[in-house]
Amino acid sequence: MVKAEKLGHLVLAVRDCVRSRDFYTRHLGLKISSEKLERGQVFLTLGDEHHVLALFQRATAEPPTPEQPGIVHIAFSLNDADDLQAARKELNEAGIPIEADDTRALYIRDPDNNRVMLFCGRSENAAAEMTTAARH
Repeated sequence: MVKAEKLGHLVLAVRDCVRSRDFYTRHLGLKISSEKLERGQVFLTLGDEHHVLALFQRATAEPPTPEQPGIVHIAFSLNDADDLQAARKELNEAGIPIEADDTRALYIRDPDNNRVMLFCGRSENAAAEMTTAARH
């Protein structure tokens, strides 16, 4: 059996890699590790690895509905509740709608309508919390 150690990175098919790059760098703090705009590719990092998120400009159709297979959300961990509160304020000021919000997580949409979760902390009941979050 293959025993994966961790998720290496995620690649999203996007309609406009520059627009998506700007969203993830301006609003979520990812940094550009490399980009090949002539090929419609942008690679974004959080600092530890070459990239955790890659954006490939390939999408042309509408995003899938929640009933179709695909990504439910992309989750980014923040340090603490203060960082989450600061993110909430910054997103509101930028005019980015917050779909769901509680004391430990909030959800927004990227330019291609992918759902993005920002969360802080995990308790001893992390599995139960994830089951609850999956229903949202």
